[in-house]
Amino acid sequence: MNEAFHIGQLVRISRPASGYADHRIYCIVCLVSKADGYAVFRVKNTVGVERLVRADEIEPAALTAVP
Repeated sequence: MNEAFHIGQLVRISRPASGYADHRIYCIVCLVSKADGYAVFRVKNTVGVERLVRADEIEPAALTAVP
């Protein structure tokens, strides 16, 4: 399985597991694990909020996005 995401990439939460929409821009900090066919990434925004998200919950941010 070849992931389309890489460390340092700006992403947006597309399908949050928690059920609320989050339109902020996050930066992928690291790959935490890759189990059960899903990659889990640690993402962080500019105010320091960190989240763990699966690869199917995020999408690349627009090329004009600013963190």
